[in-house]
Amino acid sequence: MPRKPRRSSALPRALVVLAAVAALLFVGGEAWVLARSGRGQVTQARWGLRDPARLVPLFAREIRAGLDALGVPPDSIAEAELPRDGGPQRWRVRLPAGASLLQANYAVSHRIEELGGEVLGGRESPAPGGARRLTLRLGLPKRALVELLFTAPPRPRDPEQRPAPRLALVLYGFGDDAAQARRAFALPVPFAVAIVPGAKSSAELFRAAHESDREVVLHIPLEPVNYPQLDPGPGTLLVTTEPDRATGTVRRWLDQSGAVVGVANHMGSFATQDMTLMRAVYRELRRRGLPFIHVQPAAGAVCRSVAAEMGVVYDEPDAVLDLEARATTTKGLDARWSGILAEARGRGRFTVWLRATPLARDWLARATARKRLGDVDLAPLSAVMRRPAVL
Repeated sequence: MPRKPRRSSALPRALVVLAAVAALLFVGGEAWVLARSGRGQVTQARWGLRDPARLVPLFAREIRAGLDALGVPPDSIAEAELPRDGGPQRWRVRLPAGASLLQANYAVSHRIEELGGEVLGGRESPAPGGARRLTLRLGLPKRALVELLFTAPPRPRDPEQRPAPRLALVLYGFGDDAAQARRAFALPVPFAVAIVPGAKSSAELFRAAHESDREVVLHIPLEPVNYPQLDPGPGTLLVTTEPDRATGTVRRWLDQSGAVVGVANHMGSFATQDMTLMRAVYRELRRRGLPFIHVQPAAGAVCRSVAAEMGVVYDEPDAVLDLEARATTTKGLDARWSGILAEARGRGRFTVWLRATPLARDWLARATARKRLGDVDLAPLSAVMRRPAVL
């Protein structure tokens, strides 16, 4: 009886070897990338594989990014030479008016923690002339690498010395009626306008807003939770949109809109919870130095944390008048407006988004009369919201 030929096992073994080599190359490549990343270098220093002193430039980069987002000008930052005795590098930072020590602490500490470092201590103390100081020590466990001394200007005690409260208005929700939008743009009231790109009337609305010397916010349509039953409009960025395509779409919209003071979400209760999509959006904002204005954030939104990670300035409206503007009378608008003016006086600056319904447009002139505003000044949006520092 003839013997059956054995099947060769050489081919399967070759495939196994090839797969093993590919896996090793992949793991090696990932390890190399991690080792070269900032967080990877911090991890190496924690394990004793890298001199902690070599991390100071990484910490300095993150500190500068946090101070930029806070609006601290470069000439208010002084860095000492790195001591040869292994002590921390000392910085002196003079905060601008309106910035608090709490904001400074968060702006810097959050970025250092994202890098893998630690906040080793913080101490607030009074300074001469009524100023306030914050000493912040950052580094690795049991090893301070940077020590920052923040100085905040004293708060005005005399009400007459306190600057007038500033309030910025943003009108949104113009729809496709360009004629009504033009009539709204012509109102003798200072306000910015938020315009959604991608619609048939968008180009005309952008043009009309610029012709009326209105500050413009690009109101990008993002996927809501109940999409497509609730549809923000043509070109809506979905969580399934490829990152490069999302970045390119935002770039195209910004090119078409002309000069804008910021970018905001139109809807987006689902999209703003997706890190991949928001990073893709932020890439173009970071490239252009534009802030992201998060309107009515969803509970699980990641926009603030991703903005801090990527160095994008993040802001939120202090109030949104939506349901009140959809009502049949101005009773709700009047009641809410009184509270807003009181809050603006307490905070010093305030941003309000108002849906531009016919009722709201008719009410606006009366609400912004000097007698009603009192000591509150209407200001451009760019003068009230947080902005990236100009380097």
